[in-house]
Amino acid sequence: MAERIYEVLSTEKGKLDKVLKADPYADVSFAKQGYKLKEGKVVGGEQGKLYLYLNGEDPFFRYAEEKMKEGGVASAKRCDSALEARIIAQIHEEDSSAEQGMGAIFG
Repeated sequence: MAERIYEVLSTEKGKLDKVLKADPYADVSFAKQGYKLKEGKVVGGEQGKLYLYLNGEDPFFRYAEEKMKEGGVASAKRCDSALEARIIAQIHEEDSSAEQGMGAIFG
């Protein structure tokens, strides 16, 4: 599966939330696919931007882009490859740390 990061202006967070939470039981949905939403400053991006992590195949990315456009999230665009790689690496590191923490608790 491929991974992508989309950047969205923080001012459009409400619209983005509606898109992400719409139709969670549909055959194709953000809820079923899974996503992560990060604040710009937290992941080394720009302040005033949100970064949306998606993991999937090309048809899902086309679906996601279409839904964001339909939902009025005009600023949504894939971020540049260098920043995308850094944010994805950071998300992987966070996930790994969380798994290790759970292992320590329940291991």
